[in-house]
Amino acid sequence: MKKLSLLALLAALVAGAIAVSVGLGSSHREAPNTAKDPTADDTDVYAFKALDSPNALTVVANWIPFEDPAGGPNFYNFDPKAHYYVNIDNNGDGRKDVRYEFVFRTHVLNKNSFAFATPTVQSLHSPHLNVQQTYTVTREVYRPNGRLRSEHVIGRNLRTVPANIGPKTMPNYSALAAQGVRTLAGGGKVFAGQRDDPFYVDLGTTFDSINFRSGTGNQGGGKDDLAGYNVNSIVLQVPEAKATKNGKAVSGPSAGNAVVGVWSSTERRLLQVTNSDRGGRGPWVQVSRLGNPLVNEVVIPLGKKDKFNRTTSDRDLQNYGKYVLNPELAHLMNALFNVGAPEHNRTDIVQALLTGIPGLTQISKHPAVADTLKINLGVAPNPSPNRFGVLAGDNQGFPNGRRLGDDVVDISLRVVGGFLKGHKLPLGDGVDQNDKAFLSSFPYVAGPRAGFDSELKRNEPGHPPTPAQP
Repeated sequence: MKKLSLLALLAALVAGAIAVSVGLGSSHREAPNTAKDPTADDTDVYAFKALDSPNALTVVANWIPFEDPAGGPNFYNFDPKAHYYVNIDNNGDGRKDVRYEFVFRTHVLNKNSFAFATPTVQSLHSPHLNVQQTYTVTREVYRPNGRLRSEHVIGRNLRTVPANIGPKTMPNYSALAAQGVRTLAGGGKVFAGQRDDPFYVDLGTTFDSINFRSGTGNQGGGKDDLAGYNVNSIVLQVPEAKATKNGKAVSGPSAGNAVVGVWSSTERRLLQVTNSDRGGRGPWVQVSRLGNPLVNEVVIPLGKKDKFNRTTSDRDLQNYGKYVLNPELAHLMNALFNVGAPEHNRTDIVQALLTGIPGLTQISKHPAVADTLKINLGVAPNPSPNRFGVLAGDNQGFPNGRRLGDDVVDISLRVVGGFLKGHKLPLGDGVDQNDKAFLSSFPYVAGPRAGFDSELKRNEPGHPPTPAQP
């Protein structure tokens, strides 16, 4: 009986006040199994309309959290034993209607060398780049019943951009990375390789029980704990018509095909052999997924985090709806700081997180309650974006998709605190922007920090030479 009441309540959320997601950021090390399997761990997904390509959907999907720039000699690569995906739901049922599959292969030119690369690497085809990766992109289209309708390879033997080792080995990394931008059959662009982690957050305060460093956390002074770390990114840009339910471009924000839901996912063989070059045995199964930021980390309880990564978004209502309606984070904030955050019946959060905002990000009249990052492709790019997105009247920002610069941490803290219910606490983590500027053109994500220039460690002060010890 309780289950039926919850179903009825969530099904009624197709109308109501504008809301934003409860997520506090990205999903770095969000679940027990993915913490042990970083190459399959989706850290973030972004979906937006770029200023220089306003008629296309741009998706940035990141994997492998906390990449130390100096983490050699085995630098970070995508795993050939995993399949990586960008998924699109264009009819509101929470299931994939279009899926882009990325499959990688690793090539070691000289197995008798310890080096990942030697001076100088100026081309992705260079014999000095000892460890090289290629990948294939396949576009899959599905029927409403979930069965595959068609699949076409739209990019074959494309080159992955390697880790930024340093200026001696890779003297012009920007030019090297530019070689990784490739066009796709049927239109669009793609990039795969290492980038600066675009997410910014004071993780030290977030997971120290939301420990604000100063006041309510909106006065700066936060520590960007992801500054200096890199990730592996897949950046995909496709014409709108490749994402919409009728295969046509979007005429405006109110068009029937304007809204789509986006998420990333990773699959592995059911039986995986860790120390084998082969992929394993059995069918491919999902081991990770990511839609809205940090849902799994601060909404889903520990006992269900791995299940969340295994299950598909169309089952989110019955599996996880009650955790969104009654967020533990609001209770924790009240217990520690007595901020008066509403703790129950949080339909304002459920709306944007799962059903979409009517007139902006709701895909259909009767949308599934599903964790997908919904974006209205009819809303034009904003040349003067506000980091608070929809909360500040910038309807091209989060949770209408997610731009690289959207401050989802501050947005989410304020909403959990009750901002949309009139309890407008100016909460924040004190970090308002990324440590590196984003690019104005594809692939948009800033280039990675080099291993030689790593700033994550303590620097020993200069001193006279130490005499040799006897």
